[in-house]
Amino acid sequence: MNITLRDLFRQPHFVKLWLSQTLQSLAVVLLQVIVMVKVYQHTDSVFGSSLVLAVMAFGSFVGGVLGSYHIHRYSLVHLLHGIGWVQAGFTIILGILLSDIRPLLVLIPLFFVAAIGAWYQPARFALLPLVVSKKEYMKAAGTLNVIHQLFLIAGWGLGGIIAALLPFYSVILMISISFFLSGVCVRLIRLDHSYKGEKSGKPEPAWQIMIKVGVIRNLTLMDMIEALANVIWSSAFILAFTYEILKKGSEWWGFINAAYWIGGMAGSFMVMMMTRHLEKRMGLMIGFSALSMALLTFLFAINTNAILALVLCILMGPIYQAREICQETVLQDVITPRERANVMAARNAILTPWWGMTYLIMGWAADRMDIQSIYILAAVLYGVTFFIVFLHPQLKDYQYDVEEKSSVTDVAE
Repeated sequence: MNITLRDLFRQPHFVKLWLSQTLQSLAVVLLQVIVMVKVYQHTDSVFGSSLVLAVMAFGSFVGGVLGSYHIHRYSLVHLLHGIGWVQAGFTIILGILLSDIRPLLVLIPLFFVAAIGAWYQPARFALLPLVVSKKEYMKAAGTLNVIHQLFLIAGWGLGGIIAALLPFYSVILMISISFFLSGVCVRLIRLDHSYKGEKSGKPEPAWQIMIKVGVIRNLTLMDMIEALANVIWSSAFILAFTYEILKKGSEWWGFINAAYWIGGMAGSFMVMMMTRHLEKRMGLMIGFSALSMALLTFLFAINTNAILALVLCILMGPIYQAREICQETVLQDVITPRERANVMAARNAILTPWWGMTYLIMGWAADRMDIQSIYILAAVLYGVTFFIVFLHPQLKDYQYDVEEKSSVTDVAE
């Protein structure tokens, strides 16, 4: 039976989780924008405004570490509900402090918003398979990924417009209400009693699972390598490439910047339409995506035609998003329900600070190499991830089985 989007959105529990994710993503982006704008206006310091993202990244790291040990103790529904409400409260406190700007004090509630928010995605990841069936999971994950891509593309621009048009307190109230309603939406989800066993027993330590299970270990390693390569698609690197290699102005920088993320959204929709074909080829799809990104990035690096650069960026989006959605589905499949939230929190605790470091590493390399060499280096890094898949048979030959697995140790090396 082919599951359609209409079938998904006829399920009230999925709709509630989808709304919660949407409101959470909106609130986080708006909070980052409004705080950065307000801090910059009062301090006239780029460093001061950049501290906003640095503190939130540090908060996410601390939250991820704590989550890897403690998240299993709580009911997922109650946890997600509480996260939204607590974030709403800290947002109000942050707004009060920003009215009489005190940069150091503002960073405290900002840290707690990020630390608490670090539990949201692992808990949402663990809850989704309890809300939809395994047959529906891949399409459901793709649907939620579209929301993520939408806010990556439009969130900062939307946040800037809202910050410019509305009074500061109105924006803070909007953010707080979004967090609050995100929690309310999840609180309305009613699961069977059998699914509320997170408090009973102690799962295997998340860090031990990440090391022991080959599929999780290698996907995490791939994420770390790809994080370095993905830096080239940030605005600063694209701007340098547009000026120095394509010999175009800032308008083409905007076109290329948008093309990559639009391709990502298109990719999410394509994966949702092709789930039946991908389920039996999931490992191959992850490897094919890595190889395709390596080849397309290399072509992008040696190309000097702006129109071809746009086409290549659009082509990369669907390929990369197919890999992202396939990877999330694989992780959901190999980790037992009791361990999902803990393992994902542990992964985030590693990847969140690493993502921040990648900009420093690639920025340092860009100062010592020409921009074209940096893009070629990124192509090589994508190629390395392909060989990780190719050399790991369990990952390369992975097939998504709609039958439940008994334990994560079934795929452990």
